[in-house]
Amino acid sequence: MRIGRNFTNMLEASFLSKKEREDLKSGLLSVGDMDARVQIKAKKDIINQLEVGQKIGLSHIELDGGVPNPFLEMNKDQVTAAKAYAREKNMTMSLHLPYTYVAASTCAFQESDRVLAVSLQKRYIDFASELGCASVVMHPGSVPFYQAMGEYLNMVDESLGKTLIELFSYSEEREIVFHLENNTAFDTYGVYNSDIISIIKRVNDQGCKVKYCFDIGHWFTIDLPMHKKNFSREAIGKKPEDIVDEIPDNILHQVHLNDFWINPDPKGNPLFKFHPPLHYQKGFLKEENLRKLSEKFSSKGVKTVVVETAVRDTDELLNAEKILSDETKYLNEVFGI
Repeated sequence: MRIGRNFTNMLEASFLSKKEREDLKSGLLSVGDMDARVQIKAKKDIINQLEVGQKIGLSHIELDGGVPNPFLEMNKDQVTAAKAYAREKNMTMSLHLPYTYVAASTCAFQESDRVLAVSLQKRYIDFASELGCASVVMHPGSVPFYQAMGEYLNMVDESLGKTLIELFSYSEEREIVFHLENNTAFDTYGVYNSDIISIIKRVNDQGCKVKYCFDIGHWFTIDLPMHKKNFSREAIGKKPEDIVDEIPDNILHQVHLNDFWINPDPKGNPLFKFHPPLHYQKGFLKEENLRKLSEKFSSKGVKTVVVETAVRDTDELLNAEKILSDETKYLNEVFGI
């Protein structure tokens, strides 16, 4: 088992101009506006991600296909150079497929919408193949809250099943491992292990070999006060790592690792922090939880743990490389790597 990383927004500040960095420090440039300005630049520089990954001791990176991204507009020379660099440095890559806007319709029961979303995801899988990625990860799609119930959900499940069968086959032809990831509670659908495991079992019984990219941080979002009315089937206890026990051994391959912090003051600001650094131990995952989680991942046959830490505080963004380095050292020690 090894540690990999999806850099999310952690490298974005390094793509700011001197003036933009000063504006970020002073508050003239918001974190959201920084994202809008440089996200595509940061994602497009795959070699930089590989270099930073190697510098902090990683052998795997996951590219973030969240919208916006540059991947379908990259030219052949750019892709070939990144692929060659990864091979030279003996590093592997995976691609997180897009999951918003058009891509959110992979579970749509409006067939024309679903077909459009699938055709888009195939283009990204082609990109992953050209780049030499070992695997891809897809969210289940998103469902409006007023249709996340009853017969509508049966229709959504049927549509997602069609998508999984089609995209698994497309990935397999390109020697890419295809994963389905659990959603956050904000997406209303595909949040629980039971939801994901059930649909993976159904399509795998038809000859597929879809893997489950379990994301424990996504599951933590059910504990937000705003979600408790809709997501009350289980509570997150002091041993959140035990959730892994209910996942069948044969469907885990790559997993995502991130934490989640909920403000104890329901009127506080911010209400929560998504993907805070794991070595801070501010969320659900303390060191002992991580040690036990590591043991469970290992016993379940997990090959790669992709860390997805992200920060929104200005000082942290401007010192992101130190956070990445410190967190990686911490995780290597906790995981015994």
